[in-house]
Amino acid sequence: MTRPYRLLFSAGEASGDLHAAGLLRSLRQRLPGVLARGLGGPKLAEAGALLDLAYGDLALIGVAEVLSKLRKVRRALGTLEKALTGCDALVCVDFGGFNQRLAKRARKRGVPVIYYICPKVWVWWPWRAAGLGKLCDLMLVIFGFEVELWRAHGVRTVFVGNPILDYLPEPGPPGDPKRIVLLPGSRIGELKHLLPVMLGAAEILKKRDPALRFVLPSATEEIGELTGTRLTRLRGDRLVERVTGDYHAQIARCGLALVASGTASLEVACLGVPQVLVYRTGLLTSLFARAVIRHPWIGLPNLIAGEGIVPELLQARLTPANLAALAWDLLTDERLRVSQREAGLALRGKLGGSGAAKRAADEVANFLGGRRG
Repeated sequence: MTRPYRLLFSAGEASGDLHAAGLLRSLRQRLPGVLARGLGGPKLAEAGALLDLAYGDLALIGVAEVLSKLRKVRRALGTLEKALTGCDALVCVDFGGFNQRLAKRARKRGVPVIYYICPKVWVWWPWRAAGLGKLCDLMLVIFGFEVELWRAHGVRTVFVGNPILDYLPEPGPPGDPKRIVLLPGSRIGELKHLLPVMLGAAEILKKRDPALRFVLPSATEEIGELTGTRLTRLRGDRLVERVTGDYHAQIARCGLALVASGTASLEVACLGVPQVLVYRTGLLTSLFARAVIRHPWIGLPNLIAGEGIVPELLQARLTPANLAALAWDLLTDERLRVSQREAGLALRGKLGGSGAAKRAADEVANFLGGRRG
């Protein structure tokens, strides 16, 4: 009797947990009996993985944040390295800095490395991509333009499409321009840096138009508790309403989003909701980013479009007054909103269609089968 495949997953944040779960579910259909364990969250566990570690506050942003929790990161790497014993492959899902370190350990142990949803190396210097490329046996990318980049580094690379199309609803009519959604991110560092600025901008906008409503949905219960605690601490709950129910439906009802750079910004664009994209990290991370980032944009909508279709406010430029000003421009100019909505909806055609998790599972199954012979 053939031994079932054993996989170690490493998904260190909420979006990675979601996509890892989708991949595992599809893998179970293709390879019944496959065993999975590793680092993840509630969705990966629901999909059938045994969690050696829950991602918790490993979901970090920036150099300084990583340095402040270096001991915890090392312990997590040690735990997962032990769990690699007997595994047929390591499956990394995004979470670049941590997973690159884990991939090095897997490589030393002779465990092949599969990367699903690679980090955004196209905004880094080439040496960073080259380093990661040497560690990977199979790269499953979610943007078509990534294929050439990885193949140039000698990595077997397949474009499987973007998994957000597997769960995003079809776009409906434009949302209510008096209803503004705040999406400050899912990580502790993001909430610390971004939520106070968003609340400051909301106060400015509310004074200009008392009819405006501000809502804050949460993709998971855990994120909801985290943002709720932070919102109460900042006394923002008197201005912002926490809403429950279908996360993406809540976003689609809104006429404008103030959103942290990341997967959420692409989801918002593909739902046809105009946005102002924001990001801020600590000083050390900012200095590092200036030294290595080579692209004029950091937001996924702009990177995929190849042009600045949504405004970005980053680092020192991100102030309540500046954010409120850009938001007000969109709220008061229907042509701007329509233009951005159309550009965002057009991104759907560049994401490869639905079924990304199934295509990724097929590639993983073929890879494993080829190694076993």
